[in-house]
Amino acid sequence: MKQTLQGFTVIANLITRKSSAYQTGMSCMDAWIKRCLPTDGQKLVQQQIGGARALMRFLCTNETALRKDFLKELTCWALVSPDWSHCVDELQIAAREISERSNHIIYFNKNAELCCARDSFMSCVALAGRACSPSAGNLLRRMAWVLAQDVAACSAQARAYCSASLTQITPILTAMSGVLLYPPRI
Repeated sequence: MKQTLQGFTVIANLITRKSSAYQTGMSCMDAWIKRCLPTDGQKLVQQQIGGARALMRFLCTNETALRKDFLKELTCWALVSPDWSHCVDELQIAAREISERSNHIIYFNKNAELCCARDSFMSCVALAGRACSPSAGNLLRRMAWVLAQDVAACSAQARAYCSASLTQITPILTAMSGVLLYPPRI
């Protein structure tokens, strides 16, 4: 038990040190954003880092339930940390690709794609969390939700869009457009 408590204290201290480094880094970043970016650029960056800010605020504040729960589930975190990183990387790649194509897609589709990327991230984290206890898996899903909560207005987005495959829809649309554009002569 003493070994466990020592490990707990070491990890809690490590989180505190990393939180201090995070606060210093964010202060520098905030100053850079304010000084170097136009207003619309500032808003965009703040939106993109909002979830990470919220998650770090929960993990860096001693009194939060999320931090206490995280410290209780260190074994799970050690087990799923590589999977978590993979899930985050996939979300970032998807968001970057959607942003790069944003001039070519309408707002509704961009919002829908971002929501689908968030849903995929949440599913990835839930799958990774199956390696842990139910309470630890729930904690991972809570952390993922906090991290990705700023991704568009997804609560109103229809989820059928995410599961639809364009390759299955395309032949139907082609056939329908053929009938509409070139109606059969009777």
